[in-house]
Amino acid sequence: MAVTAADETSPLLGIENETAPKRAKAAKVAGTIFGPANRILLAGFLMAFTLGITQVPIIYVFRLMECDIFYTHNPPFDGPGDRCHRREINAGTATQVSVLGMSTSFSGVFNLFICGYFIKLWGPRWAFVSQTALLGIRVSTQVLGVTIGGRTGEIIFQACQAIGVIGGPRGFQLVLNTAVSELVAAKDRTAVFGRLQGAIMLGTAFGYLLGGVLGDVYNIRRPFETAFFLYVACTIYGALFLPTGTGNEMTNQKKGGRGISGFFAPIKVIAPHKYRLESGKVVKVYSLVFLALGIFLGVFASGYAPILLQMYATSEFNFGTTENGYLMFGNSAIRGIFLLLMFPKIISVGRIWFNGTSASAETRYTESESHIPINPEDFEVVEGGEVPQEPVQAPDPDEEDSGTGFDLFFVRWSLVIDSMVTFFAGFSTNGWQVYLAGFLLPFASGSAPAAKGVMTELCPPEQRPDAISAITLVESMASLLTQGLFGLIFAAFSEMGKPSLTFFCNAGCAVFGFAVLFMAYLPPENSKRIDDDDDSETEIET
Repeated sequence: MAVTAADETSPLLGIENETAPKRAKAAKVAGTIFGPANRILLAGFLMAFTLGITQVPIIYVFRLMECDIFYTHNPPFDGPGDRCHRREINAGTATQVSVLGMSTSFSGVFNLFICGYFIKLWGPRWAFVSQTALLGIRVSTQVLGVTIGGRTGEIIFQACQAIGVIGGPRGFQLVLNTAVSELVAAKDRTAVFGRLQGAIMLGTAFGYLLGGVLGDVYNIRRPFETAFFLYVACTIYGALFLPTGTGNEMTNQKKGGRGISGFFAPIKVIAPHKYRLESGKVVKVYSLVFLALGIFLGVFASGYAPILLQMYATSEFNFGTTENGYLMFGNSAIRGIFLLLMFPKIISVGRIWFNGTSASAETRYTESESHIPINPEDFEVVEGGEVPQEPVQAPDPDEEDSGTGFDLFFVRWSLVIDSMVTFFAGFSTNGWQVYLAGFLLPFASGSAPAAKGVMTELCPPEQRPDAISAITLVESMASLLTQGLFGLIFAAFSEMGKPSLTFFCNAGCAVFGFAVLFMAYLPPENSKRIDDDDDSETEIET
């Protein structure tokens, strides 16, 4: 191993041995086209593309199966038009799709715990491979369900979603978010979370488009067959090209534990934590609790929007797989472009605007009063000829992210925009208005990546994977409830002949989430997070 020659300006204790390689690594990751970060983004695109192929056909398949079930107990259709265009069939389809969505989300909640455990055992690469391989098995059962059709086909779809407990879409996103969080500097983490989500949304967009076209041009089974072979390709790609865990990541995983406590570590991250103020007092901060609750309500409000748009357009404007494919392609493509290109710029410019003069004042304080000397010439000469002891550890500026305040600000107001667009979508009376709503909703996205950035900044490095798991767990639980509850609400309103009222319910939940997020705030300035077992100081709840 080569050793760099030291001179009179070299630090005595090798202070830069840890900080310099981390900055160089972050620069290398960001600067190479085929570097680890971009390989992770490509993996997210490929997986989302494969998942998206089956999303539009699934709703159409359930409508066809529900239509067949209806006419087995009713007189045959006799008349012009679409035989499946009935309120009873629309309501039944909404109910069965909601059951499917609940089983998917319920499996995804447990999948997060299991996949997080896989990451600690095997690292990101092989945890990713486990998720893609099992998703391939799940889509093969969907091929069987489409072939059989009827009530049996619906049961096969819904029951085999249990495979997602071990390998599912939530798991692969957790793997990729965890991997990318270890490869970028703290100040870039929120933007990269957004870029990864953007790559996933772009993949979903092209998957929606291809799935709808395949279902119309060939047959409704072809999208599921295509997805199976793409899952095989994704598994091979992950095994060959996905980055392995870094040494720092493996150390953090060991600190996080691999036993039962490590399995349930994401839940502990959300719990209130103690901070010691400059005065020495210890306060308990509940910010992560309210942040998680606000994100829960935000996803609860907007998570059903893609399905709601498809269901509403299908029942009211007779959209087929092609029209729904175009609708979801536009929605996901705009969201992906927004997160890939606009979101990082908004975060960068917004932090400068939000910090204002406080950032410059903090910089002056750091440069003057808090300057820690590193080089020998930085030390003042002390009478008596003694040289002050060199500091043992130098701060790493890449580990400090002064933009967390704007990230939290962005999470709040994105829910306001989401509620406004959803509210006006409820007044749609033509198909083009549904397209317009689908194209405007993506500009309210970005709350989840920003929340991940806030959560990872408020947690120690060894808890970073668990923090990402916690946010993803909250999103999954919200998806579980919204798929079931709003699906039933849509079914009830459909039978009343007023399905558009579901949009207003969604908008109301988004406004409530915005109000809850105002109770989430950053820890007091110059405070330090302490261990939960430190009860030596007076505790004050705040």
